[in-house]
Amino acid sequence: MDSETVPLVAARNQLGQLVGRVRHGHEQILISEYGEPAAALIPIEDLNELRRLRDEADIAAARTRESTAMGAPMPHDEFMAQLETEDHQAAAS
Repeated sequence: MDSETVPLVAARNQLGQLVGRVRHGHEQILISEYGEPAAALIPIEDLNELRRLRDEADIAAARTRESTAMGAPMPHDEFMAQLETEDHQAAAS
């Protein structure tokens, strides 16, 4: 799916129109700030799919860790913090 890039200033002035295009036309629109992509408007269905895929990946990672874990189980909060750190590292690379 192709994406159009719209500068932030223009996006502010056209927000209603852009949301309509995303909602009804199933477009993806990138918002740039200082010439760099900064955010995106995507259909809610796409967001839900991204969340579902992320949850599935987290569950798979948890199962892998559980099957190879040695010693005491890791508390949930600590595990989620570790996953978050790994997500940030993967996004940065």
